[in-house]
Amino acid sequence: MESIAVLLMAFLLGSMPTAYLMGRALKGIDVREAGSGNSGAVNAGRQLGKGVGVLVLLIDAGKGILAILIGRALQVPMLTLYISAVLVVAGHNYSPFLGFRGGKGGATVLGLSALMLWQITGIAIALGAIIFLVTRRAVWAMAGVFMLLNALTIATAQGPGLIILCLLLSLMVAATHFSRRRADLLPALKSGDWRRIMSAD
Repeated sequence: MESIAVLLMAFLLGSMPTAYLMGRALKGIDVREAGSGNSGAVNAGRQLGKGVGVLVLLIDAGKGILAILIGRALQVPMLTLYISAVLVVAGHNYSPFLGFRGGKGGATVLGLSALMLWQITGIAIALGAIIFLVTRRAVWAMAGVFMLLNALTIATAQGPGLIILCLLLSLMVAATHFSRRRADLLPALKSGDWRRIMSAD
């Protein structure tokens, strides 16, 4: 019963639409109707201000952290913790409170990885910050973070469960990004326009 409760809680926790609630509370707007249309930290920062974007990022990362901490407190099996990690990201990306739309899961995944692999995550985030300062493109920065995060998870010989989880969560973020931006990405992929592909935030 504890495992079922943890899994359900993880999905519902992830489903809390932070950026949407911030938009409604602060400016009376729906962040999904502007910019990229995502209810995530990057779009919130563009529509509501950088400070709000950072706050949304921290809260969304906290959802991932809290989901795992609750599972640990209830001493559920490791497999349940891994599944709850997937579900908290799925809830964020496909919130039932927003018609099964949401963000892309990047911040929530970083929260999870910061709790489970904080040294590796710190290195990956440092690289992402450098990429963003140079390019000013959030999608480039996040791509760098997740590629290095997966590479370091494998290179440092983490357990098979963590390696698989890291790869799976990264694929969830990438797949959600592609599905939301496919109208721009498909023509760019066909034409080989990599600049357009990498600029699709």
